[in-house]
Amino acid sequence: MATALRERLARQANGGSQLTFNPAFQDEPRLVFVPLNFIEPDPNQPRKNLGDLSELAESIRAQGLIQPLIVEGIALGRYRLIAGERRWVACRQLGLETVPCLVRTVAEHDRLAVQLIENLHRQDLHPLEEARAFHRLLTEFNLTQRDLAQRLGKSLTSINETLRLMELAPAIQADVRTSEHISKSLLLEMAKAPDAATQRALLEKAQAGQLTVRQARNHKQDRFPDVNRPTSCTMVVAEAQVAVQFQQGEATAERVKTALEQALAFCQSPMK
Repeated sequence: MATALRERLARQANGGSQLTFNPAFQDEPRLVFVPLNFIEPDPNQPRKNLGDLSELAESIRAQGLIQPLIVEGIALGRYRLIAGERRWVACRQLGLETVPCLVRTVAEHDRLAVQLIENLHRQDLHPLEEARAFHRLLTEFNLTQRDLAQRLGKSLTSINETLRLMELAPAIQADVRTSEHISKSLLLEMAKAPDAATQRALLEKAQAGQLTVRQARNHKQDRFPDVNRPTSCTMVVAEAQVAVQFQQGEATAERVKTALEQALAFCQSPMK
């Protein structure tokens, strides 16, 4: 019974069945109740913004701390937090004296992976924070996007799309962190903009509530009408290759048709 409970708590603390990336814990977990003031945060915790803790605190107040913190011993009776910083802070705000903890021993490098992956399972995770976590897991743990998709239970398209947010200019990323009501779809349109100035213009409109995803897409097209749009059309027909090159503007089907009709009329007219 005790073993089954310990295993269930361990699975919960590790993110349940979703957490298939299993860094090298060096021991079996021990479930203990630890005084909150004996636990200190990890100074290298990758999370920069804890977000709103009010709902989490209310849940803990009503139901208790169902998911234990993960800690490691650092001195006699003292522990350092490995995973569960938001829960730890919420418990402190509630004035709890002791909390259930799974005591683990983990290598320094693997601690980062545990923290990053726990962050990724937050329901309120900001899209940019998710992108940064993906990027760190790829670069610091030599994973491919396919590895990451398989180990996090996400599609490869979702991973690739989220990583696109890293193309936002650094200054834009800093401002986006405080703009919680901008959707991921809108951020992706900003990331596709060709330069920081366009990203800034889109961000300012979004912050003012004056920008939809469609408007963002149209804004880029209107500002850069000829970027990546073909200005010529080449056709291979029987015994000939026909090319139509426009001095400006896109080589749309209608414009090509009109140009060919004009060229044919010119060829059929009497030579002077």
